[in-house]
Amino acid sequence: MNGPAGGAGRAAPSTRLVLAALVALAALRACHWLLAPPNSDEAYYWLWGRHLALSYLDHPPLHAWLQGAVHALLGTSRFSLRLMPALTSLASGWVVWRLARRIDPGAGPAALLAFFAAPLLLMLTGFAWQDHLLILGWLLGAWLALEFLQEVAEGGRGRTALLLGAGVAIGLAGLAKYSAALLGVALLLLVALDRRLRHLLRDPRLWLTVALALLVVSPVLWWNAARGGASFRFHLVERIAGGGMVRPNPLGPVRFLLPLLLSAGPFALAAALCPGARPAAGSFAALHRRLALAALLVSTGFFLAISTVTTAIYYWNVVGLLLLYPVAAASGRPRWLTAHATYGLVAALLMTAHATLLPLTALLPGIQDDDSRMTWGFGELAAAVEAAQGAHPRALVGASDYRSASSLAFALDRADLLAIAQRRSQFDEWADPALAGRDLLLAVEDRQPMTPWLAGHFSAVRLLTEVEASRFGVPVKRYQLWLGTGLRPPATRP
Repeated sequence: MNGPAGGAGRAAPSTRLVLAALVALAALRACHWLLAPPNSDEAYYWLWGRHLALSYLDHPPLHAWLQGAVHALLGTSRFSLRLMPALTSLASGWVVWRLARRIDPGAGPAALLAFFAAPLLLMLTGFAWQDHLLILGWLLGAWLALEFLQEVAEGGRGRTALLLGAGVAIGLAGLAKYSAALLGVALLLLVALDRRLRHLLRDPRLWLTVALALLVVSPVLWWNAARGGASFRFHLVERIAGGGMVRPNPLGPVRFLLPLLLSAGPFALAAALCPGARPAAGSFAALHRRLALAALLVSTGFFLAISTVTTAIYYWNVVGLLLLYPVAAASGRPRWLTAHATYGLVAALLMTAHATLLPLTALLPGIQDDDSRMTWGFGELAAAVEAAQGAHPRALVGASDYRSASSLAFALDRADLLAIAQRRSQFDEWADPALAGRDLLLAVEDRQPMTPWLAGHFSAVRLLTEVEASRFGVPVKRYQLWLGTGLRPPATRP
């Protein structure tokens, strides 16, 4: 799929600088993969892989299926937990390389640097979340679709295999995360607005591709149909109007856009949106840029609208940014790319230290940062649970939050933990009424402490011990282990 580029010969950072930066980023990534304990969401999705299903409450199932397969082959470890993100990072890098070389034959190395130096992508391709699969499927689907559309734009019919391959790739991305559908919207927008491509709207192959993508995500559709659209309602109703009424969120757009800009890499975004020269008309580079802008418009507009009524997390919008990094690499802005690499390396160093040594926010008074703090201490807490089970061998094990229950499950290498929490999660799908009456060793932490609501799930509760996690003498997190006797049926959430 190589052809004329339309941007060859543009300036880029020196090859030596690019290679040195990529080696440094790879070394920091390896440190994180092998040394950082799993964060709570990584453990949560790992636990899904121990309970295989057609789909799940929070997200589609592809990541969980792969985690289940890796666990069956390699067992439980940090290496096996993050094996799939490591492999998909290599695959995503290869697609970015190929896309960039289609824009400018010399832009491949710079595109890898632009992509992996972005703190947002460093995070989302590194953690064992669904996003690493979303990113790979999105990039692959966009690349194949662009190759097909370029052939049509040049007067050809376009290879059907490319279009159908794009449909499968987008479907697999949708089997990882719902936001993959936004690529389909961006592609249809591109086709509808380009007079050279508009006739494809009458081409049966286009709608066959849409049907193929829907077939790939059919497990999600089937699971939701059997549960009254549980996952769709969770995202579109409960999260937006959980209290029964939609309320304005005036600061939501700022809280969404500011971290998005900082994490995406402002220098790379500037290079992509303000290139030194426009690509040649009719070139692959010009078509790629239009799709990148369409994806940015569709995705950012969608999440920005959501942010006005509820919380929209900045990294959800990664799908709107992915195609901009090859554009930045071929932008003719070497100084901006050098600044982006420096910015990304500093961020990568801080992120790696934060994940592997101690939460850096623990050194700053007045900043709680529970999401980072609750990564630590589960080895000690697991030891306390195992000791308590010596005295209470028939007691179940659980926690007061789905995140801490998941991290404790990973530390114990068990899949049968309970979460008695006010926030709805996949644990509610696994709840077994037959466990009523049993005793439960319940771990609680600062954010979800023992409350009358929580104690109301038992006939009686008794504090057994406390576990304090510290790193290099710095207190990080405190847990309590309680014994609840006579587990009652689930209480209504307040």
